[in-house]
Amino acid sequence: MPAHQPILPAQAVELVKSRNLDRAETLLADFAAAGLIKTYALVREIRPAGGPTEIVRDAQIPTEDWEMIIATENIQIALNGGTVRLQGSSLQGGIPSVLITGISFSETALVKVLDRYCAASPASITKQASGCNAQATMKCTSSPAESLESQKEVVQPIRSGDLTASVAQAEQATGLGRTTIDKLMRDGTLVRKKVGRRTLITVESIERLVGAKAAG
Repeated sequence: MPAHQPILPAQAVELVKSRNLDRAETLLADFAAAGLIKTYALVREIRPAGGPTEIVRDAQIPTEDWEMIIATENIQIALNGGTVRLQGSSLQGGIPSVLITGISFSETALVKVLDRYCAASPASITKQASGCNAQATMKCTSSPAESLESQKEVVQPIRSGDLTASVAQAEQATGLGRTTIDKLMRDGTLVRKKVGRRTLITVESIERLVGAKAAG
């Protein structure tokens, strides 16, 4: 196992709750999908259509898997210790199906994220279990989602004549979140183009999705 101080999902949930944060399970999944915390699988099976299954043990879970876990409403299964099945494409060369078993979280990474958004240092899981006074734990000054929102850069609107748009521009034009945009790119509703490390989306597919002109 990598030296990431792994903790089970139940412990990670308690650590989030110790900061008086609501929706601990959803926040954990959001943190993982955003790449803010590292997560690992005891076993991760990659099953491409028509190809051999690849089994990786003690593997780090990619953010794309967490985005799919959220999109397919498998958060509870993932955090309850069950095997998560992420359906891929049935076409050769498409997105492979993935099975994830035995999820764990990096305690160090999770504490750093919570420290970033919360005014007080976390009560330890041990103290919580022994009856630590929850009222003594200070509430977060703002929710992680609100803090992330405040850090977002201003996104320029899609202009007339643009052939492609950034993911952020697509979110702004459609009003959809990143997880939904990613899902629409995976199923081909939104046509993506890779330019170096950048992911761009054709304006035509955005306009087809919303049924209106995306450019101002």
